[in-house]
Amino acid sequence: MRDAGAIGVLAPFVGGTYYGSLVAGVGAAAQSYGRRLIAIQTLDAAAELAVNGGDPAFDAAVSWEHVSGFVVLADAVRPDYLVRLARAGKPVVLVGHTVDGLGLPAVLPDNSAGMRAVVTHLVRDHGCRRIAFTGNLAATDIRERYDAYAEVLDAYGLEPGVFLPALNNVESGIAWNAEELLRHGRPDALVAATDRNAFTALRVLAAAGVRCPDDILLTGFDNLDEASLLRPELATVRQPLEAMSHRAVDLLIGQLGGKDVPPGPYLLPTRFVARSSCGCTSFAERLPELAEQDGRRRLGRRLAGVLPAAEADAAARGVQAAEHAAMVTADALLAAATGDSSRIGLAVNELQDLLATGPTLETLRVISRAVQEYADGLPIDDAPAATRVGHGVQAVMSSLGRAHSRAQLADKLHLRSLISINYTLSMAMLHRRDVEPRDPSWLGLTPATAGSIALRGPDGELVRTPGWRRYPGTPIPAGPTTIASFPPVELLDAAEPGETVFVVRAKVGDSDRGWLALVDVVENRVEDGREMVNQCAALLTVALDLRDHEEQLLREAQSDRLTGLPNRSSFVAALEDQLTYDRPAVVLFLDLDGFKHVNDSLGHHTGDRLLAGVADRLRQCLRAGDLAARFGGDEFLVLLDDIAPGPELDEVVGRIHDTICAPYVLGEQVVRVGVSIGSAVCVAGATAQHLLHEADLSMYDVKAARRTTAA
Repeated sequence: MRDAGAIGVLAPFVGGTYYGSLVAGVGAAAQSYGRRLIAIQTLDAAAELAVNGGDPAFDAAVSWEHVSGFVVLADAVRPDYLVRLARAGKPVVLVGHTVDGLGLPAVLPDNSAGMRAVVTHLVRDHGCRRIAFTGNLAATDIRERYDAYAEVLDAYGLEPGVFLPALNNVESGIAWNAEELLRHGRPDALVAATDRNAFTALRVLAAAGVRCPDDILLTGFDNLDEASLLRPELATVRQPLEAMSHRAVDLLIGQLGGKDVPPGPYLLPTRFVARSSCGCTSFAERLPELAEQDGRRRLGRRLAGVLPAAEADAAARGVQAAEHAAMVTADALLAAATGDSSRIGLAVNELQDLLATGPTLETLRVISRAVQEYADGLPIDDAPAATRVGHGVQAVMSSLGRAHSRAQLADKLHLRSLISINYTLSMAMLHRRDVEPRDPSWLGLTPATAGSIALRGPDGELVRTPGWRRYPGTPIPAGPTTIASFPPVELLDAAEPGETVFVVRAKVGDSDRGWLALVDVVENRVEDGREMVNQCAALLTVALDLRDHEEQLLREAQSDRLTGLPNRSSFVAALEDQLTYDRPAVVLFLDLDGFKHVNDSLGHHTGDRLLAGVADRLRQCLRAGDLAARFGGDEFLVLLDDIAPGPELDEVVGRIHDTICAPYVLGEQVVRVGVSIGSAVCVAGATAQHLLHEADLSMYDVKAARRTTAA
């Protein structure tokens, strides 16, 4: 196999707050090694996320000719797919899950430590004794969280509380009701295995009149963005997504370099985030107690606390950055006390860098409260100096607030832009007739910079349509392809630093059209499965289905269902078109003789078979450019192109007559019919209706003449 040295990532979805963050991290790490990233979505376009251990239908060797090794996210593929990768010589690193028996390196958040922190906090700090649990234990990471939950309770001499199974790890997984939770008395707390499970649990409790945190405490796990926006704010566990991605790529590059990489697992630290749903005072009002007495060092510890969890080396660098920011901030406030406010800007820059590591309202509040706490602890008795320090703190907070507001505004504008793009794209693909779905140039309506489509033909083989790219470069060719070589190298080369090549199956329900590949940046500010590339693949599938359905309806409207020949209206349209050309033509009007007798004596079914047989024989008699149609009943029309009255016309009419009049074997019956054929010559100024009328009259003249002869 040809190997272009790319790193592949297999994920249920290739965007969104969770999977998108992991994919973005893998892409950044791959770029640091000079490798491009191909992100392959293993769920169909428009699929609903139901985490269940991988999609058994995904077995395609997507981009295997381009990818050196794969990072495989949780619930992307089944174990048998991983075995195939190993047999193909493709190194694999798992992220967020393990697979028994394969010996694959696995990078995991420390689920156990995170859950131990949750349960310990509930028992030790809030006195909880009856703690229920809800989650989907079929997922390995959820089982780890449950085992840690039970372990802490056992250490405190407590029994596990009510267990409420979840169907999956997202909102739809909560199918239980409040009565099941409260059946054996109201627990002190409910631990949800994931934030999305907790979101629904909170709604179920509220609907039953159970208030959180007044009546019951609630915690989640994953620290999704929505967790800090709920009321009450959801206490949760923060996972080191970026650090997990980077560690996975490090291990994969090691394997590609020939290193013997043990299976691990490689655990990265998680961090419990206490919020009001677990009964803690809102982070806007009070910071946790610290034993550190030195104000500057306390400020450094506070600032380090807002950093994302990371491995030892990265964590140490983060702590150093936080301590440096604390030093700069402390010096700036002390200088402000003396009337020198010039250093406040330096402090703001340092603190904004920290805020950017986790630009949430929670991070802003912690930093602001930490700076205020430090200022309040300064031994300043001089009122003017204290006022100047207060002004310095106010300047810091105002600058941070504006930075956060700008970030929020950027997010809102980005989401507004996505909504506008989705609307424009949907209208183009589903309504406009000048947009051809098979031509990926419609991707120009999106932020993508290049695209390629491989469509599945009737024989199941894939064929690429001509590709598209926003900027000049090597054309992306059309032609037959295999899934292992898709997308083409020319598309891979179109990806600039910071961009990712995405591949998604163009499949919605039972309609499997092939594959869409495009170049874009990772979208991790929307829900999983709602990113632009997934929308594009879904729209491509639906648009192709819609066009095929429209073409089928058009064919049915223009054809005779019984014989498959064009119908009268279709023939008239073709005749009118013929009359616009200065070329000789003749219209034939055919009426079967004896058909009524066959139909009445042998039945309508036999009559229908006879009409279909006549139509087949008519097709055999036609020359290139001729057209046959069913006028209605037992009458047919023929448009003979590029012919005039004379021997050639007589020969064609005679052949049609003799062919139709030959015996028909219909099951056990042998039947015969005759045919009367009239004609009309297309002349300048004639109309289609006039010609049909003339041919009809001519046919009756032929029929009458035959009767006279027979008499």
